[in-house]
Amino acid sequence: MVSVRDWLKDFVNVSDEELAFINEITETISLQANETVIEQGQISKRFGFLAAGAMRSYYTDTSGNEKTVTFAFEGQPLILVGSFISQTPCAVTVVTIEPSTIIWTDYERYNSFITKFPRYNTVFIEGLAKWMAEGNQRLEYLKQTTAKSKYEMMCQLDPKIIERVSLKYIASYLGIAQETLSRIRAKK
Repeated sequence: MVSVRDWLKDFVNVSDEELAFINEITETISLQANETVIEQGQISKRFGFLAAGAMRSYYTDTSGNEKTVTFAFEGQPLILVGSFISQTPCAVTVVTIEPSTIIWTDYERYNSFITKFPRYNTVFIEGLAKWMAEGNQRLEYLKQTTAKSKYEMMCQLDPKIIERVSLKYIASYLGIAQETLSRIRAKK
């Protein structure tokens, strides 16, 4: 399990006072696989850190089909930025794909922390920038023209996905049919 202090050490040296305050304003929850964290259309009232486990974000299109947009694994932040900051409905549903542990805080408690320790505004922005930059590598394999090249680049850049995510979600993520993905994998 990854701790908040371990995650923050890439951005800032956390003092004992700051860590104590973080512990006061957060709660840790454990979820089983296939539990919904937030549903498309809800307003994100909290953000967190995935200490253990894996999650999938998807939206449901107008035809009722689920389209996977991203995965999260331990050590990554869990925030629907637009919904959390502006308190507007989120565009995706987030569900666990394996048992998971999340460390959460809500909007009000987060703001009380930032008021007391304003340097964390920069830490928050740097953490989100790092997380978003890591997510941009997905664009590299989605730009590929063939299903095979998308899959191969994903395997190279995001091996955790292959190890921990079911084929139907990987196919949805890559925008290809599950049967096509099965054929590609069978040839390897």
